[in-house]
Amino acid sequence: MKKIKSIYRIFIFFFIMIIVSFLLLNFYSTASLQSSLIQVARIQVDYARALLEQKSNEIEIEADGILNSNDFRELQLMMMEKYDPYNYVMSVQRIKEYLTRRQTSNVGMAEFILYWPGTDSIIATSVRADVEDGLLEMASDNEWIFYEKEVYFVKKYSADWLKDEEAPFLFIKMEQDYLYKVKTVASGLEAGGILLLLPDRTSLFSVNEEERTLLKKVKWEDASEEFQLRANGRKYQIIKPGVASNGLELVAYYPIREMMKPVRNIMEITARLLGVILAVGFVFMVLYYKNILLQLKILTEKLKQVEGGDFGARIEELPENEFSYVFDQFNKMVLRIRELISSTLKEQQLRSQAELRQLQLQINPHFLYNSLSYIVTVADNPKAVTEMAVHLAGYYRHCTRSRSVTTIGEEVQYAKAYLSVMAMRKRMEYSISMTEDLENIPIIPLILQPIIENAVEHAIEERENAKHVHVKIYRLPDSTVRFEISDDGNGLSEEDAQRLLWSLNQKERDENESVGLWNVNQRLINYYDKSAGLRFGRSIWGGLSVSFTILPRERDNEAVDCG
Repeated sequence: MKKIKSIYRIFIFFFIMIIVSFLLLNFYSTASLQSSLIQVARIQVDYARALLEQKSNEIEIEADGILNSNDFRELQLMMMEKYDPYNYVMSVQRIKEYLTRRQTSNVGMAEFILYWPGTDSIIATSVRADVEDGLLEMASDNEWIFYEKEVYFVKKYSADWLKDEEAPFLFIKMEQDYLYKVKTVASGLEAGGILLLLPDRTSLFSVNEEERTLLKKVKWEDASEEFQLRANGRKYQIIKPGVASNGLELVAYYPIREMMKPVRNIMEITARLLGVILAVGFVFMVLYYKNILLQLKILTEKLKQVEGGDFGARIEELPENEFSYVFDQFNKMVLRIRELISSTLKEQQLRSQAELRQLQLQINPHFLYNSLSYIVTVADNPKAVTEMAVHLAGYYRHCTRSRSVTTIGEEVQYAKAYLSVMAMRKRMEYSISMTEDLENIPIIPLILQPIIENAVEHAIEERENAKHVHVKIYRLPDSTVRFEISDDGNGLSEEDAQRLLWSLNQKERDENESVGLWNVNQRLINYYDKSAGLRFGRSIWGGLSVSFTILPRERDNEAVDCG
């Protein structure tokens, strides 16, 4: 045993040392790298947002400067006073050149548009036809607007001497190339990406399928500035610093697995450094497997065979270690168990046969007693006495020449004979339903008649106008055969039926209980199993329905002792 314990301890020591080393290294490296990468990504996104904010402020300042310039004021006065056309045209030309110079000198500003809603006049750095009416309809004072994936700042000129309806609007469009540059600046980490979103959470630029899925997954109302989510089977780190003053929002996303790629490289290098330790540990693992695990596997498989009922299982090859003694004892134990089970099964079989014989001896005198009592009661009816006598003679003739089982067909004949005699004595009707394929199925004798007799005594005789007894025998889909005996008597309540069933299942009969039902129930359970015991329910007439279900067995070779 010392050898096994020493190998086990050494193996556990090396295994724990390697696992702990890897876990500590992986945890520290992952946490440190992930924190650093997120910080770098956050700095880049914040820088890109700062560029976006700066350019937005520049555009707002530029708009204010243009509307307060002398050239613009001169043009506005000419439009109000309606100076001569020449001066007006020259003034328009000067303001257009002024706007063009401002556009050229300011990076990130793509287009300038002056619009007078009252006269529907437009001065733009682009072609007049390129200015869409839908954009002009969105004119508002000091607001950022979004039209056809374009970003505009709109400012309204105001002066004390100018009527509100005569005031013009200045549109300055933020350049798409500049916005794309801002988006690119934020895309610093490999395998990640940046989304530049409009206020309606749609992307300003085209998105791929991965980005489209991420947009659907993010819960904007509840999400913090940094969080993780899973999409397309991958886990992502999301960073969103917030909405800029112009209404645009930068959102950075990075696949965590790709972010952690440096950690995996570090772990690979570390694994090589620990190769020597693993090699030594492997030697001990082989020894552990050969001397312990393999032997335990053999023993476990043999124990499972024994658990499954195979008591012929033996371990033929005995190893040259402590397991040799264990395997030898296992073989001896299985041999003793097999002998003990064989002896127990034989004893149980003999006991079951004795109990069945005892129950059969009990029911036969009971049946004879009831039959003779009936003959006494109908002594004034020679025909009834004759039929009952013939019935008794046939039954005992069968007992003397038959075995411990009869057939369902013979049982039905006994039951029919008994019912025909009862019908002569009482005002009752009976019916028996059975298919021909069930006639030759073996069954223990005197099963139906005691149940029918119980129905006659406790249903037909105890309830006024009760007269129906119906016997139905049929095969179920699982090849079992079901017997049902129904009457139109008073029946039993659910509590009485449960109480009766409990008393019938007791090994010792209560003196107040019927001999017939108790005996039949015990014989069914003894010969078949517990599932064959009697069951009670309500018949179609509201009376009692007694049923049992058996799985047919082959005939036994024991002789019947009818008593």
